Amino acid sequence: MRKSVVALAAACALVVTPVVSATAAPLAPSAASTTITVKVIGCGGCTITPVQAITGEDAIWTGTAVKVSGGKAVLTVPTARTRGMSFNLEASWKVAINAMPVIVTQYQGTQPGQVVTKKQAMAFTSATACWAGTTEPAVTVNVTVRRVTMPAFPPGGKKKTTKVPLAWMVPTQSTSGGFDTASKGVIAQQNAWFCPDA
Repeated sequence: MRKSVVALAAACALVVTPVVSATAAPLAPSAASTTITVKVIGCGGCTITPVQAITGEDAIWTGTAVKVSGGKAVLTVPTARTRGMSFNLEASWKVAINAMPVIVTQYQGTQPGQVVTKKQAMAFTSATACWAGTTEPAVTVNVTVRRVTMPAFPPGGKKKTTKVPLAWMVPTQSTSGGFDTASKGVIAQQNAWFCPDA
């Protein structure tokens, strides 16, 4: 299946027809789970949703959306779903674009464990939202969110620009691949961020 990714470049006005995908079957109730504590700087009230979409598979698994409160969001997901998992980030403010921002796990050219600043993040032109996953029962990841100005959607409307959340893990995490175009360090999607099953 083609990965439905929106590169937030030019006018943020790319119209990509969403792909309607089947919902992934739930794992057995006895399957192991992992609690992911996402510590967030700069996005109080934002909502984080875990998603697993594997390239070549129609089914998309979507976990429970959790609002950031007290600087963190705590997600409980099946451990088997963590490989190739991505995290949608819905801003707590109005964002006038035609795509859902996702949290960057790694910028192309960086290494896991590397600390990336906002200035550095905005300079990268390729990134991924795919997480390598974990077998641990509990993990903590740190996410920094900053607002960057982009052209608003639809183009030609009353609103010319909009503040889009630039969200990335600090330090960067191991990834399963799935790099694609970033604009000012931001990546977003209109269906799901598809990750290779590798």
